[in-house]
Amino acid sequence: MLKRLAHVCLNVADIHETIDFYCNKLGLPVKFKFEKSGVLFGVYFDLGEQTYLEAFQVRDQQMPVINTGIAHFCLETDDIDAFIADMATKGVPCTEKTLGCDHSWQTWLKDPDGNNFELHQYTARSTQLLGGVVQADW
Repeated sequence: MLKRLAHVCLNVADIHETIDFYCNKLGLPVKFKFEKSGVLFGVYFDLGEQTYLEAFQVRDQQMPVINTGIAHFCLETDDIDAFIADMATKGVPCTEKTLGCDHSWQTWLKDPDGNNFELHQYTARSTQLLGGVVQADW
């Protein structure tokens, strides 16, 4: 049956800018690339444990990248403070670290196409690990 989320796919305006951001700034390794007639148009970033982030450059540069309904995606880290500090040195703004109502540390940022994403660091009380009911505070 179902095992895990395999990948999230993003439409992007500039595949090279996307590679620079996710690979060079966030440190995600490229697993493989997509080319057609020798032209790069897509990439798979490796998040570990057979989980990936996929990106494809929109073919018609005259049309803007369109949000297809994904509100955000979330990546996990084991050191959110080090991540935020590293992003600051690379000029990538992050929100201040906050403890969510799910008892996980979080920060938010955007990629070059404006895709919102969250970064989590789980704690011993994180609902993602323990299950239960979260009383939303938003």
